[in-house]
This record gives sequence, C-alpha cells and structure tokens, in this order.
Amino acid sequence: MEPIYIFTFTGVFAMGATLSARQVSHDVLTYNQQAFETSEGSEDMAKVSGLYLAVGNLAAIALIASLVYGGQNLTWWIPVSFLVITFPAAYYILLCRMLKPKLGSLLYTGLSLIGLVPMVQGWMV
Repeated sequence: MEPIYIFTFTGVFAMGATLSARQVSHDVLTYNQQAFETSEGSEDMAKVSGLYLAVGNLAAIALIASLVYGGQNLTWWIPVSFLVITFPAAYYILLCRMLKPKLGSLLYTGLSLIGLVPMVQGWMV
C-alpha cells in the first residue's frame, strides 16, 4: 500500500479522535461552569471519564506516529501541510458532522489504531 494512503488514513482519524476527545472535555467544563453559576454548592460537578482521556492520549500518540511515518516516507512539506491544513479540515468538514464527540472519539481512535498496523509493518520490513 502506498505510504501516502496509510499516512492520510491514520492521520485523519487520529486528529479526529484527539479533537473529539478535546470536545468531550470542553463540554464537561462548560457544564461545570454553568452548574457552578446556578448553584452555590459543587454537588452537580461532572467529571471527564478516564476512558475519553486515555482515548485522546492514545490518538495523540497515533498522530505523532503517523507524522513520523510521513516524515520518513514522504517529502517533509507533505506531513507539515497535512497537519496544519488537511487533517483539521477533514475533521471539521466531515468527521465532526458524522458522529457526536463521545462516540466519535472512540470510533476514530479505533480506526487510527487499525491504520497503525500497516504502518508498523512497513517499519519492520
């Protein structure tokens, strides 16, 4: 399989997963601020599940691995431009409209981990 396809597949879904996990954390923070403003106590405070934190960190590691793979197999400007333009654009135009942040972060992390399989196989050869 061509390195550009592996790099793009893994990078898009890893970026989507990290941004979805960030959105989950932001939603909880917004909920806590609204709950704090409406009540005097902090009984209604919500917490971010450890699962979403772990998934976001795992997706960030997959994104870094994707960028390293792209840097090794492609010209240097391709991974840089994809990181700055293509991956966020693909997330905001396509992926965030398809699934809600909680489900999206889980599914996109799984897809980025599937993309890591041929990447690691390429490193081992």
